[in-house]
Amino acid sequence: MDIDTKLVSHAKDYIDDLAKGINPITKEAVDENDAINNVKITRCLFYVSDILEQVINCGVKAPKKPKQEAFDLQKLDLTNFKYSSTPITVSVITRSINELKPENMKKLKVTAITNWLVDINMLSVVQINGKNHKRPTANAESIGLTCELRDGQYGQYYAVLYSETAQRFIIDNLPSIIDGGYNERQKAT
Repeated sequence: MDIDTKLVSHAKDYIDDLAKGINPITKEAVDENDAINNVKITRCLFYVSDILEQVINCGVKAPKKPKQEAFDLQKLDLTNFKYSSTPITVSVITRSINELKPENMKKLKVTAITNWLVDINMLSVVQINGKNHKRPTANAESIGLTCELRDGQYGQYYAVLYSETAQRFIIDNLPSIIDGGYNERQKAT
């Protein structure tokens, strides 16, 4: 059986509008008391829409993503790294580094930096309420790593912040982090 995917796509658009409480012909919202606004009917319409999407995509395979190359410092222009005069988190540092990489290259992981810092005694792992947390050591404080109490989605937490000096320390030592295999390791506990 041949399926006209354009016709199915058009039908899906109508179903989507109905599921959202919109008249598919006039594009106006239907009355609140209209049966189409019943929760059970709306769920059913969304379900049918998903099935129609599968019918439309039947037999069409998503294009494969090209294989990602390993993270390679040689392909980064770290002279374009923008240092922050305000202390920032390691996530921000990592994101800024990753913005300098080619699209087909794997990202630098936050854990590559933090695990390396643990190994060189700049961060220590402390247990609080049964969970591991990283905190700056006295060595790290000398290059500008600090802790700041913040309010988050799940309550208060301590963020480790990196001064401009600490950011430069990370960038200067990226070869040690990459050559040491830290970007290829799994998360340490």
